[in-house]
Amino acid sequence: MAYWPKQTIVEVADGVVAVLNGDGEIGVSNAACIIEQKRAFVVDTMTFPEMAEGMAREIARRGAHADIVLNTHHHIDHIGGNKVFADARIVGHPSSIGYLQQLGLPVSLYDTLMPQFRGRFQNIELVIPEPAIDQLILPRGGELHVFTPAHTLADLTVWFPETRVLLAGDVSFIGVTPLGVHGLISSWIEALDTLLALKPAVVVPGHGPIGSSQDLLRQRDYLSAIYHLGQRAVKEGVSPQEALASFDASPFADWLEADRTPLNLERAMKEVRGEIHRDNVITSLPNLEDR
Repeated sequence: MAYWPKQTIVEVADGVVAVLNGDGEIGVSNAACIIEQKRAFVVDTMTFPEMAEGMAREIARRGAHADIVLNTHHHIDHIGGNKVFADARIVGHPSSIGYLQQLGLPVSLYDTLMPQFRGRFQNIELVIPEPAIDQLILPRGGELHVFTPAHTLADLTVWFPETRVLLAGDVSFIGVTPLGVHGLISSWIEALDTLLALKPAVVVPGHGPIGSSQDLLRQRDYLSAIYHLGQRAVKEGVSPQEALASFDASPFADWLEADRTPLNLERAMKEVRGEIHRDNVITSLPNLEDR
């Protein structure tokens, strides 16, 4: 195989295990599991079953079994390994599920967007979660925080108040430029404000290395800058390309996937013009999957 990301397993708090993949580049996401009384609560299953099998082996090594799987949102790099936990109850947000049912498994799109994995997507068996998040009781005092929309039309995060650990899903990107083409930039900023108010000590992002509140703040600064740039561009009647000429990218120069910034600005401008809003995020989704 020409490319396969390195997987690292880190226990970030007692019984809270993060599964980190690569550097968080396109198609390479993180996941987690929470072990309590021989049961495992799984948060996301990454892109392929082979990635999820690493987490399944860790759960088995700890003498536990997967009981519940939570998919934080609809993107393939967070649900592609669901089949590995077919014996568990797999749940997600109703809005994410509704879109997944429309989307199906667009193999050619995934092959184009994630060429390093070309040819592998056709072998995925798509397992769509059930809409049962209201019935969840999270282990170790965890709390579910729901954002509709943020990075996508519906994003879920898991917060542990006692240990101040946040499993942020794709509400958080660390060291990777976030992508907002399936959500609302302004709502994503609001979601980050909500998470920042929790003052997490440890943040496990959807993409990138483990971080802290400072990383959430840095991401918020980026999205806020993009949104305000979009407001100014619409007011002045200039194109996204013209607007970007005045954008100071230096505070984010070390982030991967810098080519997402023009897409984020276009999304912000659509929102400012009123072309998209909370009530039509789903119907206005572009033909583009997670990057």
